[in-house]
Order: sequence, then structure tokens, then C-alpha cells
Amino acid sequence: MTLTNMELREQVAACTRLMVPEGIIDFSGHVSARIPGSDHMLIQPRLVGRSVLRPEDLLVADLDGNLVEGDGELPSETALHTGVYRARPDAHAVCHGHPLHSTVFSTVDVPMRPMRNFAQRIADGVPVHRDGTHIRSQAQGEELAKTLGDHLVCLLRGHGTVVVGGSVKELFSNCLDLEENAKAQIQASMVGTPLPFEDDEIEALRASFGSPSGRASKIWNHYLEKGAHYLW
Repeated sequence: MTLTNMELREQVAACTRLMVPEGIIDFSGHVSARIPGSDHMLIQPRLVGRSVLRPEDLLVADLDGNLVEGDGELPSETALHTGVYRARPDAHAVCHGHPLHSTVFSTVDVPMRPMRNFAQRIADGVPVHRDGTHIRSQAQGEELAKTLGDHLVCLLRGHGTVVVGGSVKELFSNCLDLEENAKAQIQASMVGTPLPFEDDEIEALRASFGSPSGRASKIWNHYLEKGAHYLW
């Protein structure tokens, strides 16, 4: 079902605000969403606090990074989002965050592996983009999109994460799952030798979980209720 413009705005704003207490986004970072049937996206203004973002605050930008509608300055890393959208028609929402545990895996010679059963979605790998600077230019956005490829996520070296989703709800669950899996792998390494899921187990898990949309909605509804005091 296609969301109305206001419904999409409400989801992007809620997603952003709920990611703050979860440590995915802090004073920086941003969520965007592709506007259905257009080459435009919704994204927050650079200087509006993430924990107080409202639907009406969101800006509309085109995929060349030009402001189309709204008051305020686009984020300095808007090119990160536009680069992904141009390269990935299947991406309908993007998050750039700075979660601690996930980002650790961009700084060590140890790949992130699926430790929790829900992390079967990252079993094809979590690439690391070697440009740890801010993704500000179109050329940088294009290079980032190449690193991301067909994956759900890539890490920015010593910087943060880029996560995609087929919807805002899926994006939210992908971001939380990635950080939870990173925590599990770090904790497992403190106890003993990590034992990530093997290929045959991944196949069984993918069949068991099926489409990500149902689980994403369940997680979304849980966090809306849990974090109601963070919303407007």
C-alpha cells in the first residue's frame, strides 16, 4: 500500500527520533525515504535536532542533491543518500548513523558475521568503504554505492554505517539488527571463539524468517509503543 506524503513524513520523523535512544543516530546522522513515483526524497534539515524532528521539518530534495521544497539546509552528506538511490532502485529508505559496536568492525581485521538468527540477512557480507571522510560530493556518493553493491549495509571506515531498506519500517529493523548482531559478536569474542552461522544454517534461517516485512512491522509497532514519549 502506497503511503500518503504525510504518512511517509511521519514514518521518517518517527524512525529518526526512535533511533536516538537506541544509539544509531545521535547529534548527527540522518534517515531519508524515496518519495514513491518520483525522483525525489525526504530528508531532514542539517541543523534540526534528531530527537525533536517533526514531519513538517523534512525537506524534499532531488537525486542530484538539490533542495526542491522546505525550509533549511540539506545535510552535508546528502550525496550519501542520493548516490545510493541512484544506484539502487530497490532502496526506498536509507540511514546513515554512527552506532558504536557496528562501527568497530570497520576498524579491525575481523569481518562482521551473522551471530544472531535474524542476522541471516547480512550473511552475504558487510563491506567496508575505505573513505572515512564525510560523503559530500556526487563522486563520493557513487563510490560509496559501488562499495554497498547489493548488500543491506556497508560500514564507513572509522565513521559509521549506511543501511538500506525496502521501506522505512524495514530500514529501522535493519539498523537495530545490525547493531545487535555487532554487540553479540563482540561479546562472544570476550567469552570464547565466535561461532557464526554456517551456510546450511543460513539457508534454513532464511526459509524460516521468510519476507522481512512482517517482522519489520512487529518491531516497528513495539518501538512506537516503547518510545511513545520520544514522539510528538
